[in-house]
Amino acid sequence: MAESSLRAARPERRRGLANALFIVAAAEAPPAELCGLADELTILFPWGSLLRGALAVDAQAAAGIAALLRPGGRLTTFISITDRDVAAAGTPPLRQADADVIADRWSAYGLHLVGFAPATQEEVRAGGSSWARRLRATDDRPVWRLELVARAAE
Repeated sequence: MAESSLRAARPERRRGLANALFIVAAAEAPPAELCGLADELTILFPWGSLLRGALAVDAQAAAGIAALLRPGGRLTTFISITDRDVAAAGTPPLRQADADVIADRWSAYGLHLVGFAPATQEEVRAGGSSWARRLRATDDRPVWRLELVARAAE
């Protein structure tokens, strides 16, 4: 995160992001001051409870992630799980047939699944994740791109 936060601090003319915020906190308990503020939230190659939260399998982590988004806010997640990861990940590899189940789980947290597809190499590279490079994501292992939108307040 240090490198990403330095890049974000650059002037806008050098592709900086003046309003980017980098947080170190448990997904299960995000800081209350940040709840409902995020227009965009990106999770790159999560693991452990964050992975299970990104798939809305871990209820506390999913609730914490969803709480960060404002109505209409967008969550984009890149996930890679292979057969050899199942024991550590606590969830099986993703398949296209999982879209409806994931959509149903996220619906309980007020998020609507608007995209679920294999990520392209360009999308993975654009994320700038050094972990993706180490994993050889999309070369040796599939990567899925999930996109969710928080429902507008009623």
